[in-house]
Amino acid sequence: MIKNLKLKIKNSPRIAIYYDWLNQWGGAEKVLLNIIKIFPNAELFTLFYDKNKCDWLPKNIKIHTSFLQNLPQTNFLTPIYDMAAESFDFKNFDIVISTTSNVGHCLLTSPNTLFVCYYHNLNRYVYIQPPKLLIPLLNIYKTIDKILAKRPDATLCNSFTTQQRLLSNLNINSKIINPGIDTKYFIPIKNPTNDYFLVVGRLVPHKSVDYVVKTFLTLKQKLIIVGSGRDQNKLKKIAKNAKNIFFLGQVNNNKLLSLYQNCSALICPQIEDFGIISLEAQSCGRPIIYFNTGGITETNIENKTGISFNRQNKQSLCNAINKFTKTKFDNKFISQHAKTFDESIFMLNFKEAINKLWKNKSL
Repeated sequence: MIKNLKLKIKNSPRIAIYYDWLNQWGGAEKVLLNIIKIFPNAELFTLFYDKNKCDWLPKNIKIHTSFLQNLPQTNFLTPIYDMAAESFDFKNFDIVISTTSNVGHCLLTSPNTLFVCYYHNLNRYVYIQPPKLLIPLLNIYKTIDKILAKRPDATLCNSFTTQQRLLSNLNINSKIINPGIDTKYFIPIKNPTNDYFLVVGRLVPHKSVDYVVKTFLTLKQKLIIVGSGRDQNKLKKIAKNAKNIFFLGQVNNNKLLSLYQNCSALICPQIEDFGIISLEAQSCGRPIIYFNTGGITETNIENKTGISFNRQNKQSLCNAINKFTKTKFDNKFISQHAKTFDESIFMLNFKEAINKLWKNKSL
């Protein structure tokens, strides 16, 4: 099936792929890797690139960086990200595919170039969690951004949640193509230990891991947290060396697979744009305890693949855990449900969408 995905599309167009920055590994990076697999001869453009953190990229892919590559990476540079995106020269490419949650819609392309933008989310700190002191300035920026969002010839997105954000904030219509997971790798085991709850993700404010830690300070069950980020030390301080809370930092794929397979449940405390991690756990036959908002509600079936809770606080999560312990789950059903989000489905749908858009552009 993967070989078929690599077949040349109409007129063998020259393809460029844009991604905001290459300095971490997460759900959006997994989608990027799928897109690169579809178009293995494409060249990759990014604002900045940390080679030491991107060993997951194909070794032979050509990478172009912006002028930000040679500057210190600091939040003070974010106001010029759109300028950096506009600095790329795509004149030698027929198709430009941007996969973004920041400024990927700002790219400048010629009228003859097909420009497709795939959104994982809107800029979180402009549209979802803006700093209060910057709101007056951000309102001005939003007016400009609404114009820039018209640049792509076509807009795709990862979920209904993101689709509605695009429509309400930018007045942009978009087609949903759900990301996928590797269901051949994330598989169930016969006798999981079921002796801990699991959190997986970057340890940053919007992932909301803090109230999970506070909840488990009041419980006897074991909590394992996988991931790293700027909130890591803060979360460890909240944990107060509790004997039932463990921080593993970054782990390799095999360790993560084992953690998924043996957990009682994966806890997802944040507002997800889609929720690839929750599907990886489901593919391993494990249920989810999740905050009932955002894209994760599109990939879960209440009381069948998991238990939801309605408030991001200790009491609401604690109530969900108590309900979870009294609920029986069909692990085979959970795993089969995850197969409907296999990465091969995403890759086929994505390639089909690009092929159709290119064909119409070429008429």
